[in-house]
Amino acid sequence: MDNLNFIPSDREIQLTPNKSMVYKLTPDGVIDYVNDYFVEISGYEVHEVVGNTLESLKNSDLPTIIYNLILEHIEKNDNLNIILKGHAKDGRFYWYITNFETNKDENGELTSTIVSRVAAPRMTISEIEKLYIKLLKIEQHASLAIARTFFEGFIEEKGMSFSDYCQSLMIDYASPQPLVQSHNNSIPKKNKSLMGKLFGK
Repeated sequence: MDNLNFIPSDREIQLTPNKSMVYKLTPDGVIDYVNDYFVEISGYEVHEVVGNTLESLKNSDLPTIIYNLILEHIEKNDNLNIILKGHAKDGRFYWYITNFETNKDENGELTSTIVSRVAAPRMTISEIEKLYIKLLKIEQHASLAIARTFFEGFIEEKGMSFSDYCQSLMIDYASPQPLVQSHNNSIPKKNKSLMGKLFGK
């Protein structure tokens, strides 16, 4: 299993709005597929990524509270549309909307989780970044438990789940360009995802 460590940079990659970075997780959370656009943006070769866990893709600027939220949704087979910060091998970063969709067998058992990343509307980034900076500082200078309490208070004040909050920002600042997966850079799905409903034609 390869190490995906990187040195953070202040240079940003702006994702193409109509393309998706796609990867697939086994029921155990191991990455067993990445598409060409993922390789292009991340800078990692396929053999460097497959076989690693989701944690290997975690950006150092992502609060543990938010990462744990992602894991909770995957474990429950629940979709989650939130705005996150990713990193490339050379340390550059990019902002994206994540989308989780699960595949199950005839017995309802999880067979895989398909994760796609598409460009986040530019106007949404500052709002999310401010929250993430606060959570990171609380985690670093207080504790994870206190950060969780703060996050729960933030969500309670908004009166909605974090996923719904992110979606409200996406709708408020929706780009005129549809944020949908391109035919050449995605795994076909039976049903249209929530991102497709929000931004698709």
